[in-house]
Amino acid sequence: MTVKLLLLDEMDRVLLIRSTDPTSGAQCWYPVGGGVETGESLQQAARREAHEETGLPSLPEGSPVWTRDHIYEYDGRTVEVHEDWLLHRVHHFDPEPARLSAFETRTIAGFRWWTAHDLSQTTDTVFPPELGRLLSELLKDGLPGAPIDITEPRPA
Repeated sequence: MTVKLLLLDEMDRVLLIRSTDPTSGAQCWYPVGGGVETGESLQQAARREAHEETGLPSLPEGSPVWTRDHIYEYDGRTVEVHEDWLLHRVHHFDPEPARLSAFETRTIAGFRWWTAHDLSQTTDTVFPPELGRLLSELLKDGLPGAPIDITEPRPA
């Protein structure tokens, strides 16, 4: 199980990580987050991941907004994950990772705060692919009563 964080600042921008696949060289943007360790709650995993990946010293409680089941190729491997997405309102900050794994140190190429509009317009690879639209809908409609499944349809 994986926790994904929508870290939204005061201007409704979301923080994404730029990654370079060490095998293919392909670049993509994805949200802060990672695996939930044994015994951790989603909120605990979110706090740990936010601190490790961005240096954020504290993280307000997150609101569950989405779930997603996803299979992707990265570093020559096929990875299957279940993601639980939490929205966290944070003050804008400049990310400074506190404790990256050796793998993250090799693959993380930077950070950027994105607006939903910019995400909808970019030709860069972003995960999930419809993040701009999904974020726009979330900002317009507010928090869902229960997490929404944003799993992409599998190709036929």
